[in-house]
Amino acid sequence: MHVWMPTIRGYSGSDVFVERLAAGLRSRGVIVTVDWFDRRYEFMPSVLASRRAPAGVDLIHASSLNGFAFRGHGLPLIVTEHHFVLDPAYRRYKSPLQHLYHRLVTGRASVRSMRVADALVVHSRFVAATVRAAGSRVEPIVAPLWVDLERFTPGPSRTRADGPMRLLFVGNTSRRKGFDVVVELARRLGDTVSISCTGGLRGRDGGGLPGNIRFLGRLSEDGLVAAYRDNDVALVPSRYEGFGYAALEGMACGKPVLGFACGSVEEIVEDGRSGFLYPVDDVDSLERGARELALAPALRIEMGLAGRADAERRFSPDIGIDAYFGAYRDVTRST
Repeated sequence: MHVWMPTIRGYSGSDVFVERLAAGLRSRGVIVTVDWFDRRYEFMPSVLASRRAPAGVDLIHASSLNGFAFRGHGLPLIVTEHHFVLDPAYRRYKSPLQHLYHRLVTGRASVRSMRVADALVVHSRFVAATVRAAGSRVEPIVAPLWVDLERFTPGPSRTRADGPMRLLFVGNTSRRKGFDVVVELARRLGDTVSISCTGGLRGRDGGGLPGNIRFLGRLSEDGLVAAYRDNDVALVPSRYEGFGYAALEGMACGKPVLGFACGSVEEIVEDGRSGFLYPVDDVDSLERGARELALAPALRIEMGLAGRADAERRFSPDIGIDAYFGAYRDVTRST
């Protein structure tokens, strides 16, 4: 089987997804050709219709940003929707300019792609529900994302009974990711916690923020693993998530998750087993959960072990890659 992945480079997690999926498929004997296109094509994906598939390709796999452009190639088309930006529930967490961009550019492309795809793959039941509501032509296939369980691993076991509990926030400083909640939690908890932040944080110097927040800057993957290991809890106060990768990475590194039950995060974290999840914007409960974890190092270790076990059982690379391989096989047989 030969798969062509024409991909608009987004300089984000979607690029990492393509690279990891391609590597996983190649390990199973699939020929994968990835063609990267400059981000400017996000504004004019229709132009990519003139790009022809390499010789011998059996199917095309693209993201919802540009998938519709390849409908006329006479090959089965699989589209991945990471996060449907026109979901009405997402609107309250966007600026007017961001909403306009989604409505006129990326969201419009997503709708066009899902209406012509032979197969539509999403990474959570939550996103599956949003694309059904948007009028997907086919029933979405849920293929969970995965984490490299050989790289994202727990560090040496330790119980810090003294000093502040260390929390790690991985995400940008947007309202959707809940950075305002990070700040409020830091103010409420004071010197009982320290909160490290990384990911999409360029330009932040900590000015005007509580002294128990520190910025790590952008980290390499090895640096990110080290940060998870060096902290006690993965803090995931997102208000809306298509998958919740920070929660899974934290679990893989043996850390309990503290956050909101939003989007698909509750599909990853089992409340009370691998962490504590609370209703979105219930900062009072989030604070109580943080204080409980701060006073119970043994509970943090117990939850971390449970999270690691869940990551191995439900989010291994084999599970996610096999789901895609199965979708490829089924679509080539039916078209």
